[in-house]
Amino acid sequence: MQQALSKAGRARREVVFVLYEGVQSLDVSGPLEVFSGAERMLRARAGGSRGYRLRTLSRDGEKLRSSSGLTIVPDGSLRDAPAAIDTLIIPGGAGSREACEDSELVAWIERAAARAARVAAVCTGAFLLARAGILDGRTATTHHHRVDELREQHPQVRVVRGLRVVDQGSVVTAAGVTAGIDLGLQLVNRFFGRQLANRVADVMEYRAEQFV
Repeated sequence: MQQALSKAGRARREVVFVLYEGVQSLDVSGPLEVFSGAERMLRARAGGSRGYRLRTLSRDGEKLRSSSGLTIVPDGSLRDAPAAIDTLIIPGGAGSREACEDSELVAWIERAAARAARVAAVCTGAFLLARAGILDGRTATTHHHRVDELREQHPQVRVVRGLRVVDQGSVVTAAGVTAGIDLGLQLVNRFFGRQLANRVADVMEYRAEQFV
């Protein structure tokens, strides 16, 4: 186990969160806290190596307000995205409707997804993935209040209700808000094992039932 963790920890996985005005702050902070917690544990167990490098990016890199009014200062602009993205995460929020109409943002997501190892969406972030064509022919989920809307707008997507996380390998979607934590735990479990994922959930005092 120690050897496996050490080897996994040496591979720094670039995780990029795409932010926009009106983003749901917990859609960002939930999975970010999961990855950050896993990274700290990997460093402690693997002699200083790191599992994740986390970045929050927006179109211009300027501070923005979440749907709750919380001000978020991104790490940079979309131009600062790494060439090799392991996981591209699109959070949801009240601002996702306007974000879907931002053709430049949608086009950037489409391009970035093409070079990312995997793409994930939390809550209504699924609408941005669908607008970019990333969910075509795939099974996905979103907030239960918006499932029918996603089906109507994007009939080429198989939208399911009642699952907190839908893992399609290279594309992962999570239902509303706190399901973003499940999504993060699902990915930690996939790459670093159930023991580490359970430990992260325990430290967060989060009861995760569907990521294993």
